[in-house]
Amino acid sequence: MKVCIDLGATNIKGARMVNGAIVAETCTPTGHGSHQAVVASLTRAIEGLLVPGTDAIAIASAGDIDEARGVCTYATPNLEGFTGFDFAAYASETFGLHCTAINDACAALLGEMCDGVGKNMKDRRVVMLTLGSGVGGAYWKDGSLAGSPANDHARFGHYCLEADGKLCNCGRRGCVEQYLSGRALNRMARERGLQPEGYLLQARHGDRAARAMVADFICLLERALRIIAQRCPFDVCILGGGVAEGIARMLPSMLSELSFRTVFAELGNRAGLFGAYRFAEGKL
Repeated sequence: MKVCIDLGATNIKGARMVNGAIVAETCTPTGHGSHQAVVASLTRAIEGLLVPGTDAIAIASAGDIDEARGVCTYATPNLEGFTGFDFAAYASETFGLHCTAINDACAALLGEMCDGVGKNMKDRRVVMLTLGSGVGGAYWKDGSLAGSPANDHARFGHYCLEADGKLCNCGRRGCVEQYLSGRALNRMARERGLQPEGYLLQARHGDRAARAMVADFICLLERALRIIAQRCPFDVCILGGGVAEGIARMLPSMLSELSFRTVFAELGNRAGLFGAYRFAEGKL
């Protein structure tokens, strides 16, 4: 029995998993204002799932993760103060349990390839974009995850989409995350006089400004996929995260205009939990 955690910038999703199945779930606000606040939220999320018989903690986290050591080697301010955070030591000291850690986007793709839409695509080249508060990326090739220095470890959210574009919290300009994330879409909606929480419904009901905004988003997504394909040639793109889910549900006709073969994640916001579990089980 494992406690599985998906630590994101907005929420901490948690699950108790047995034999690859979720038997209990929680969702805890990540907390902001300090590193200590985020760690306190993480601790509450884990404590809420611990029961006798728990043998390990499996964490998927935003940021660059040294999977061999269970350490976050780099995190943007989306996770305050997490650069250098040792998940393995934290879990051992706080709960007396072994802990594995993997990047959240890699976990999402691993989950989809083992338990979701990618189960029958293991011999294909697959990229995944997780469009949430930020933008995560992962690459599957030759039967396993394939992040490497040659493709910047598939950090697609920080590939350059617009030269000299919007400043990203990673310190660079024009990153994909500044145009395709949920935060970016909310900003775009406000700039166009639309309600950040209602533009998809407005678009579905035929509002011209809202439909134009979503159409512009689709164009940006296609541009991003072209840039990704130059460094990570792929056969299929899996789109996941709350933004992708929302647009797929509301405006599937617009997404069908993409020239790339795209499919939607089947596991929804559980993909990272399944991937964290599979990683802890040694499935790469």
